Amino acid sequence: MLSALYGVTMGCEGFSHGFIRGTLQSLTSAVKVPVLFLLSLTVCFPVLYIVVVLMGARLSFVRTLSLILMALTLNSVLLASCAPIVVFFVLTGSSYEFIQLLHVAIFGFSGLWAMFSLLQGLRAMCERSDLYPRHAVRILRIWVLVFGFVGTQMAWSLRPFVGSPNQEFQLFRQGQGGNFYTTVWSSIVSLSDAGKRNRND
Repeated sequence: MLSALYGVTMGCEGFSHGFIRGTLQSLTSAVKVPVLFLLSLTVCFPVLYIVVVLMGARLSFVRTLSLILMALTLNSVLLASCAPIVVFFVLTGSSYEFIQLLHVAIFGFSGLWAMFSLLQGLRAMCERSDLYPRHAVRILRIWVLVFGFVGTQMAWSLRPFVGSPNQEFQLFRQGQGGNFYTTVWSSIVSLSDAGKRNRND
């Protein structure tokens, strides 16, 4: 529910282009954000569980999944807490590129914090019991990076979340190449160019 709430704020940029478009974008983004987390977890979790079991972890499938879901829940809490910031910048007329980068920054901050908390919890578990071997924590660090890469590519596949002002509403973006990282870089360049033009004016 909290990740869906943040999805609503991702789509609220669409209200600057009409009520119907804003409503459609907000509702679809509210569905897409939880789906993004769950699909990324579905892709990445099996390999994590199998590897840590082979390395000697004695956590059951359900307990391991519960730990990961707890981290995703913390991620969703942090996202929802940042929702008023997004709404503020949308209401003050910030550019599309800035709003895009703001969402990337918020997702990055929330995801890193949540996964760091997961690592800290597992580290504490290593010290207090033998349920989770210390060397398996190193594997989890690698898995966090893999989860991040899968998540960003999944987000690219599920786009748009914000909705480009130059295009009509689309449930899924069609006919565009590239990837998440080139789009973020393009947004940074566009924002930088706009800043230079404003200073020259």
